[in-house]
Amino acid sequence: MKAHQIVQRLALLFCLWVFVIGNPAMADPPDITGQWYGEWQVEEPWEFAGNFSMNFVESPFGLLAVMYLPELGLIDEYVPASVEEDAGETVVTIGVPGLFELEGVLDGDALSGTFYADLDGDPPVYYAGSWSARKYVPEDMVLGEAPGPECTDLPPPYCVGDVFHCAELVQFSPAIDGGWADYPANFPETEENQVYSYIRRDLMQLVQYATAKVACKTADWEYGNFEPLALGDMSEADGSTPALLTLGVYFHPPGTHEDGRDIDTAYYQIFSDDNRLRAICLHYDSHCVETPYALDIWRTALYIAYLAEHPLLRVIGVDGQAGLVLEGALDTLVATGWIEAELRNSIPLAYETEDTGLGWFRYHHHHNHVSMNYLYDAVASAQIQPDTLNRASQGEFVTLHLELYEYVSADRVDADSLALTLNGHTMLYAEPGTVTFSDYDDNGITDITAKFDRQQVAQAVASGEVEIAITGLIDGQYFFQTSDTIFVLGHKPPRADQVVPRYLPEAVRPGRRGIVDDLEE
Repeated sequence: MKAHQIVQRLALLFCLWVFVIGNPAMADPPDITGQWYGEWQVEEPWEFAGNFSMNFVESPFGLLAVMYLPELGLIDEYVPASVEEDAGETVVTIGVPGLFELEGVLDGDALSGTFYADLDGDPPVYYAGSWSARKYVPEDMVLGEAPGPECTDLPPPYCVGDVFHCAELVQFSPAIDGGWADYPANFPETEENQVYSYIRRDLMQLVQYATAKVACKTADWEYGNFEPLALGDMSEADGSTPALLTLGVYFHPPGTHEDGRDIDTAYYQIFSDDNRLRAICLHYDSHCVETPYALDIWRTALYIAYLAEHPLLRVIGVDGQAGLVLEGALDTLVATGWIEAELRNSIPLAYETEDTGLGWFRYHHHHNHVSMNYLYDAVASAQIQPDTLNRASQGEFVTLHLELYEYVSADRVDADSLALTLNGHTMLYAEPGTVTFSDYDDNGITDITAKFDRQQVAQAVASGEVEIAITGLIDGQYFFQTSDTIFVLGHKPPRADQVVPRYLPEAVRPGRRGIVDDLEE
């Protein structure tokens, strides 16, 4: 969207006196002076959403609105305003006729209406749409009492299957549920054709889990809009970065949003009726210039923490001003019992308060960026024993035998990273000190043997044929995944909680500050 031209700013100032003199105020107008925050939706020539602020002030020339709407070049710009009665309604008009004008109806501390902007250029551009604003009253965001509801019916955070299943590119589905809503983000997306909503299966499950958990855990809080979190761009159906190639436009930097590893999601917000992708702050040059005013701090911090429960999470990128606030919020979540200190220390939150070239400084004022690590096919064979698990047995361990491809030596695997994903909700790590190396199948290739708590496995899986995922980490940066199937005897409802969670420290999360090279010998 083009910014206001200098000539248009001059036109605003030139028209100021004429407009004010020609628009006398009501005899006894309501007091609308003070800070207002609003959102606007462009409907012509294409759909676009943004936010703005305005501060109504009385002046010797009458009522003025100090506008902050950088997309139209209005940065602390004084704009004429008037308040009039029309057919029993209080109508507020802001702007200069023929150039830029918002007209809205006052309803208590809320304003809503339509707007247009006629911008110079080659060719000229005309925008029109709707807007709404609320008078600023400090929002009392009181953190609820931990740990919140039990939330036993959440979507599974972990993908069960091999690398080809869990890294498969799928369309985000269902598009809307209690915790999330996948709205069209960029042209030519529509509700019926979400061309930029293809994502890796394991990342889709994680986002569904984290958003649903926020909705459940905070359902009885005393503030918030209680609406689902909006999802933005993911990848195209072929795994490429969302783009409008007919116009030569890429919506994201090269190397991002490829193969479904990345997703943009909104921030949870206050002063709005939903949580769509919109700026949460006063912003300039695509970054927040002061502490965000519209950020629902506690829900956003919880969402980030719940995402970090997954060891494959690479990074969560936010605006620098939002990052400063969220760091403190995450510390408070630990102190109040909402999350564990170990989880807090594992959160790979990335942001820049100055542009240091890492890529987080701009374009994150209206969304956060969630990214997963690559998942590699590195396993030649995997076998879980016993292949028939009797719940009545009093055995101590379930044993895993793992053989990697010949070009990856077994000693490159981090013993502490080996884990079984048992039911989508439960990730169980190998018992300390049980990981050994030998040629189990006498084929001349070193195998890895690891043991897992048998009772924990038996409690977590269903009866009958059960697929169990196996994950691990090579050289501290390459995740692999495979699976094996066992048969479980005995009838007992499986547990659906996380058993022995283990969080990767933030400082050593793979790909934390960049994309790792391909797995090589």
